[in-house]
Amino acid sequence: MKNIEDASIFMMMHQIMHLSRYHAVRRMEDMDLNPSQAGILFILNCEGQLSGRQLAEKIGITPPSMTVALKKLEEKGYVIKEPDAKDQRIIRVGLSEMGTECIERLKHIMEEMEELLYQGFSVEERLLFRRLTMEMRKNMLESKDFRGMDFQTIIKKTVAPMRHEF
Repeated sequence: MKNIEDASIFMMMHQIMHLSRYHAVRRMEDMDLNPSQAGILFILNCEGQLSGRQLAEKIGITPPSMTVALKKLEEKGYVIKEPDAKDQRIIRVGLSEMGTECIERLKHIMEEMEELLYQGFSVEERLLFRRLTMEMRKNMLESKDFRGMDFQTIIKKTVAPMRHEF
């Protein structure tokens, strides 16, 4: 390919994702987090306390991999573990105070990333881009590869072939 104007939309989207991930990783370094760990914290922030098994299912990794990830997050002070009130065999994981503060910093990073991505866009262009992106996502979810699947199943199907660092 001689110049970027000849690149397919798919290739440009892939490059944008790659560049965005790099920026996000750099901005999370001072928190000693990687994007996969940040994803766990966001799920806990949205869902509240969950078991390691529930978290593993939501992210699409094995429970032993989640155990390793949670151990690291606990050592860093971002999560706390406690026995389930009804079933002492189940350990619930939730955000610590430090984890909640971290979520606020991560939200700020996401806002910075959006500002970077949207530089030079008018408000109308931002809204249009969001609408078009949502439509592309819908198209992918309705494709024959994913039709009829719930999002948990899609996550398992699409995350398994990818490498995650926890």
